[in-house]
Amino acid sequence: MISPKKFPNLRCCIGIPVRFSEQEIKILRIADISTTDWTKSRVNTVGIIYTKPDGGPMLLPVRKENNSIHFEHDTIGIWTWKESATPDEYNVIPFLSLPKPPHCKYNYYELIFLENSKLSSESPGNLRFAIGSDDELVHILEKGIVVPDTFSENLLVVYDYDEEFYFCIEITKAASCLRDDQLLFVTDKKPLVRCKIKKEDVIDSFDPQYKTLLSENHTNLTRRLIYQKMRIAPQDKLDTLELHTDSAVLAKYFDRIATRLSYSEDEKRLMKNILIEALSSPKGQPALALSPENKQWLDSQIEIINSYLDTDDKVEGFVRGVIDHIPKINEEYINKIRHIANQGLFEQKESLEAEIADLEDRIEDIKGEILAIAAERTAETDALKSLKKTVESESERIRQDHEKRIQQELKAFEKEQKNIAVEEIAVFKKERLQAIAKESEQFRLEQQNIILNELQSLREESNRLQNDIAILKASREQLEKDIADRQRIREELAQLERDKRTLEAINDQLKSYCEQRFKDIQHNPGRVLGDLALFKGLMPTRESEKASIASVSNSGLLIRPAEDYGADPLEITDLKDLIYDLKENLQNIGVDQEYAEILAEFIAGAYLTRTPLLLAGCNVSLMAKAISVTLCSQTPEIISVPTGYTDYSSLINTVKTASGNVVLLQNVIGSIDEYCYAHLAKDMADKNPEKYILYSLDFAETMRILPPSLLGYVAFMNSDDVITSVETEDLNPGYCTIVAPVEKQGNIKSIYQKIFKLSRAVNATNGYNLTRTAIVSTVATNDGKNVETIILLELATYCKLLGTIDELNQGLEYLDRDDLKKIVDKLLGGE
Repeated sequence: MISPKKFPNLRCCIGIPVRFSEQEIKILRIADISTTDWTKSRVNTVGIIYTKPDGGPMLLPVRKENNSIHFEHDTIGIWTWKESATPDEYNVIPFLSLPKPPHCKYNYYELIFLENSKLSSESPGNLRFAIGSDDELVHILEKGIVVPDTFSENLLVVYDYDEEFYFCIEITKAASCLRDDQLLFVTDKKPLVRCKIKKEDVIDSFDPQYKTLLSENHTNLTRRLIYQKMRIAPQDKLDTLELHTDSAVLAKYFDRIATRLSYSEDEKRLMKNILIEALSSPKGQPALALSPENKQWLDSQIEIINSYLDTDDKVEGFVRGVIDHIPKINEEYINKIRHIANQGLFEQKESLEAEIADLEDRIEDIKGEILAIAAERTAETDALKSLKKTVESESERIRQDHEKRIQQELKAFEKEQKNIAVEEIAVFKKERLQAIAKESEQFRLEQQNIILNELQSLREESNRLQNDIAILKASREQLEKDIADRQRIREELAQLERDKRTLEAINDQLKSYCEQRFKDIQHNPGRVLGDLALFKGLMPTRESEKASIASVSNSGLLIRPAEDYGADPLEITDLKDLIYDLKENLQNIGVDQEYAEILAEFIAGAYLTRTPLLLAGCNVSLMAKAISVTLCSQTPEIISVPTGYTDYSSLINTVKTASGNVVLLQNVIGSIDEYCYAHLAKDMADKNPEKYILYSLDFAETMRILPPSLLGYVAFMNSDDVITSVETEDLNPGYCTIVAPVEKQGNIKSIYQKIFKLSRAVNATNGYNLTRTAIVSTVATNDGKNVETIILLELATYCKLLGTIDELNQGLEYLDRDDLKKIVDKLLGGE
């Protein structure tokens, strides 16, 4: 998906190609489309989508030498271009031709008018078609309407208008129309949607601001009317327009006949049901014989009806068949009607076959006529299929109506029987209640005497029980107190037992470590002497403590200045953008996709709290570069500190005057006075908050001999564990303007407790817990579900170095976080 953030100059519009010469083509920009919707999963479907151009050139030149796409004059479509210093450098291409088009599908409505052939083209009312009725409008649509050579897939045909609204019919090109030359025929028999469109929501390509751009030689363009909204709102929809189906036309026709014969409403309804049933399933109607009296009455009714009809044999025969069976239609007449209805089609088919036979000899000269006849036959076949579907659907509906009516009659019968049974039960119940009332009154008097006698003895027993209950309550309270004391003692014993096991495990680890170190001393004494020398450098002396606060003019520091990276850096103003840009650049240097977002949140929290990052491994410079380019669009300023360095004043002045805002200090941890790096970040945050400190450690294994309290001053990450591939993509430069400290989560105590439970695997100090609480509180979600996730990678890489991964997994099992265990397993080399 194309990111507008990476391409801020990309624009989009609805335009018309205009050919000024054989080599010069320009796009007339008549409506703009906002590219802000490209970041959403779907665009606004009802609100304003297409707007008039908001500035810039109205005619966009097409560079044909760099564009293989064919442009047709006076077509319409959606185009995109990237703004440049001059319009001649624009590269206009169709929207769908983008290498990675957005997941936004735009469709627009184009309005066309019904032309009134009875008025002259100069008349202002030429675009208003005087519609007498819906039937007349349907006839116009079925006979075909004039459309441009190219038009949108969604049409709004304007059949009338007033001062405020256009009154339109919605026609879909793909599903409802058949195109023949410049005529568009409505072939679908489903009702069409009618709606009213505000004139102020329509963009007209003949608006003066567009026509003035074209000379008189280029004004032969088709008028285009574009609706500004992508969907029609429910409140703008009117009554649907019913099309002419066979059953609907015949039903209206026979309703008028029944009205003129003064039929009652029930008789009209019966006739309508008979007609629909006949059209739906002719073979399902039984043939009923008529008595001579009914036949005579039928003939008299036919004579009355014939007096209102013309001499059309088809209509007369159908009417005779409908009247013949009230309420049932005679199968004989239905077959006759079917024969008459199909006879015209058979004759037409024979005529077409004869014409085809004659045209086969001249097929090379009149191919166009044969294609037209084939198209006409296809349309007739589709019409017959549509009629068949209509008949089948009406038959199914009538069958369902019969079943529904039978079910209703059964329910009514059951209800009636139920009411009778209820009445009989009520009478019986009344009689029984009277008898029971007499018996219960007598029984009540007898029981009352018995209860009064026993009540006195129960009261005495109650008093005795109350005394016993008071004694039992006192005993229960004493017992509960004893149980609570025992439970507390058991918990203390359990804790002591756990502490004992922990100490035994630590003792075993120390014993194993000592045995291994003794073996190493025997096999490789030189390496052990090197470790002792390194450890000696870590131990402060009185001389180094005194020198750490002195100032030396010749510092001996090696500095590699920062360099600008990329152009047009993106400004980062909120936390979400900071995490997103860090994640993208970390993936660009090869950080595993599953770790990228977690690591981005961890780095963002450390940066906002100005906690230095201690980066270890052979990929330190690569990760430092990704962080620095994201924060300040520069490579990091690299300062190499000599071993045993103690001049803190010189070091802090060097960092203050560094040209880069992100400073990477090499050979610091474990090689110089710890006061220099422990207090450097805090002093810089107080005086120069724009500076951010990174420390490097070439060998991650050095962390094993460093004191755990170091993690209270820095945030640790082993770059070799999280970078799992070699990537060559360029980094995206950014410029972070977030002022630290940012707003923190209110539930700091809950965050601290979660970090404390998870960090017990590394025996972390309270300084570590407090520092991580500050980091996590700046980036944690409101529900706090990602607290453990943010510090997971740091703990996992550190536990991997210490060999305490099992203890970390036990802590995750205690928290019931299997999702985090999968990340730890993958970090250790699992799938």
